Amino acid sequence: MAPKRRKTQTGGGETSIPPPLTNKETSAGKEIQVRIDPDLLDCSICFHPLCSPVKQCKNGHVACPSCWSKLQHQCHICKFPVVTRSIALEKVLEAAHLPCTYTNLGCRQSVSYSQMQVHTDTCEFGPSLCPIPGCAHKAFSGEWRGHFLKDHQNLQRKCSYGQTCYVRFKKEDRYYILLGPGEDLFLLVKEPICNVGNALSLYYIDLPHQGQHVFPYELKVITRENFITSSVQLNSQAVSIKEWKRGEVHGTYLLVPLGFTEQHMEVHVCL
Repeated sequence: MAPKRRKTQTGGGETSIPPPLTNKETSAGKEIQVRIDPDLLDCSICFHPLCSPVKQCKNGHVACPSCWSKLQHQCHICKFPVVTRSIALEKVLEAAHLPCTYTNLGCRQSVSYSQMQVHTDTCEFGPSLCPIPGCAHKAFSGEWRGHFLKDHQNLQRKCSYGQTCYVRFKKEDRYYILLGPGEDLFLLVKEPICNVGNALSLYYIDLPHQGQHVFPYELKVITRENFITSSVQLNSQAVSIKEWKRGEVHGTYLLVPLGFTEQHMEVHVCL
């Protein structure tokens, strides 16, 4: 049976992965490009890209390490044991490069064939899971604004660059969506730290409408007691939501100590 052609989901539907290009140096120090059928570089069992170490049986049949392990290192085609390593094929895998699957969405990276799946899974232009707990919605860049306006209306605030907006967290609140100009979307996260306080961080969800990836911001929390005003403040830069895991405190954050505010915390946000 002929191997299956792998398909990759993009914002415009299914597209076949184009043939990878391998670079070869000539005696003159130049490089030539050679086109290879991607099926030749895929595992014959799971159809994912092969990765080092590539092992083969004595008849030259190859598969990825995880598949050989599941088959107790016995070839699924000729039943001979898998004993040798295909160094030549490993070199081809290192030399073969592909444009990212999400090139049509804006990614400009060229990735080695064996690392394509790893890059695709983490590419900022690929689909993301909604950061709001309990929501299983997945979307590509440019599709999030409609989702939040429809399904998370009670967790959002509109904001403009250079102006302060105010977000009022109740004790049970953990997230707020900030709707910036254009298609820009941000997530303000409040993560409780046991016996310490709350960590506030800001991330961007959709890719920046202006094509830039730097968003300076200021967070400030103010409290007043006995006519005395106190505040804690953070100046930092928003990073992609794909660099954050739900329920974790990481990167730069504003620590609001326990007891600093009452039940409701008002956060001043300036982008």
